[in-house]
Amino acid sequence: MPASRVSFLGALTAAAVFLALSLPGAGARGIVAEEVQPTLARYPHVLDATPDAGLLPPYEREVASPRWVATPQWPVLAYDGETRVWPVFIRGHQTALGSWASMALQPLLGGGVEGLQRASGVLSALLILAAWWLARRLGLGDVVSPNGVAPGGFGPAVVAGIVTVSFGTLFFSRTGYSFELASRLGLVLSLAIAAPLQPLSRARAVALGLVVGLTLLSRATIGVTLFPALAVLFLHDARKSARTTFALAGVISVAVPLLFVALVTLVVPFASGTGPLAEFPWERLGPRMLEAPGHLAVQLAWLGDANAILDPLRSGTVPGGTHFGLAVALGVIPFSLALLRWWRGTAGDGERMLVVAVVSNATVGSALYNSPAQFQLAIALDVLLAVALFEQLSSLRGRAVLGALGVVLLVKGVEVAHGLRGDASVATPMFSIRAQHAALEQLKTLGAKGPDVMTTTYNQAGVLEAWTGGALAPTHAWMLLRRTKDVPSDWPREELKRALSFSKPRFVLLSSGPNAMDGPFADNAAVEQQLPNAALELGARLSNRWDFPTESGGPGWALVELAW
Repeated sequence: MPASRVSFLGALTAAAVFLALSLPGAGARGIVAEEVQPTLARYPHVLDATPDAGLLPPYEREVASPRWVATPQWPVLAYDGETRVWPVFIRGHQTALGSWASMALQPLLGGGVEGLQRASGVLSALLILAAWWLARRLGLGDVVSPNGVAPGGFGPAVVAGIVTVSFGTLFFSRTGYSFELASRLGLVLSLAIAAPLQPLSRARAVALGLVVGLTLLSRATIGVTLFPALAVLFLHDARKSARTTFALAGVISVAVPLLFVALVTLVVPFASGTGPLAEFPWERLGPRMLEAPGHLAVQLAWLGDANAILDPLRSGTVPGGTHFGLAVALGVIPFSLALLRWWRGTAGDGERMLVVAVVSNATVGSALYNSPAQFQLAIALDVLLAVALFEQLSSLRGRAVLGALGVVLLVKGVEVAHGLRGDASVATPMFSIRAQHAALEQLKTLGAKGPDVMTTTYNQAGVLEAWTGGALAPTHAWMLLRRTKDVPSDWPREELKRALSFSKPRFVLLSSGPNAMDGPFADNAAVEQQLPNAALELGARLSNRWDFPTESGGPGWALVELAW
């Protein structure tokens, strides 16, 4: 059997192993609001932050579906059809291309939350095969000596195997974040199209332009990682092409997202404050750029051990401490080695792509995000790290290669084992299936209907709807309860009165556990403190309370019953 075929079978085996690790996790962990909001059959009922506390579109007025909807909640642009919502833009710089894929796969993979998360597992398995293709197009297997780590061209399979045991990739494959995974898949496919050591043909330029354009449509900020990596590839003398060919690829890659945005907005403009550049912090660019070292540390920590970022996420805190420092130190090793080899002129394409991607993520990311804890850009580094590690391994000789490969796989295996254990002992309600299911069971026992329930924080919006298939559709008050600067000492008493007055709910769902991802506008403790006072002023009292702990035993959600 040809070595290339054996290599591909190795990649298929890696993808199968990955699915065996990923698919059992579907429905085994609590869900984050944002992972399900784009694929819900109907929009959540969210109260607007207006004086009359009405509902956000599409419920702001009595208008029958189908119709186009522009709204501040996710998805910000969608077609509200007769049977379901069809998302178009999740937010201004991100379309629902990945969500469409998961919506198509969801019913075939069991439906519900489990089907949605299994669809992410399938997309991630495709990412592993794309990593194999990228490595093969880079010619990695062709440059290894017979006594190296991948004799006979097996190098691409080794790269696929390293991605398989990257816990960051595995973690997100067990969520509903298919709209994030689509841009990562597009990044790897774009690099694979550009990879061969030959000038761009016209056909390849068109293909590259189309794939890059669709990748940017999936998530525009993926360009922070993608464009520097592409630049590294095309700076190689063997890939230098005619200017017209480069221009063709560039024009197509820019035209695809711009034309799509233009056509969609001709049909339905974005709601105020939700457009592609609406959230860009023009006035805070300078101060934010000063945080680039913190963003660099997060990128390096992700390379070293994704759990240093994900453990705090699951416990409701922010990255830091000894684990974070060790992960940064571990990530520095392949990054520094790639820098050193680049300086000596021996670095491979993967190593150079990793270096420029990390630096770009840190510098541009500091301008885009208000905190280094927002690690979204780092997620796209897993495949680049796998390619760079293989290039570094292949520079060794004899048994040292196998020994170094064994160390890499051991470290990655420990990372996966630690991560899977962490998934079973979460301390934040955002990931706690124990707290979420217990609250749902209690509401079911109490006979609660949608209008009977009001939620109070962002990471509850859409969660009950997702678990019940839309059977329970509460009113969500998170937007009305956003904390702003210079609020009075009794905040949010007045806001709670407005929210409670809207539907006079029987039950109010609180979030009493830690959650660093609720946003800087959330103050769940203040909401819980002022709820009795707001209810009393409206003639209601708190008659019962049920607490639902997380897997760690700490506080999660709490349900309060009101007697009107």
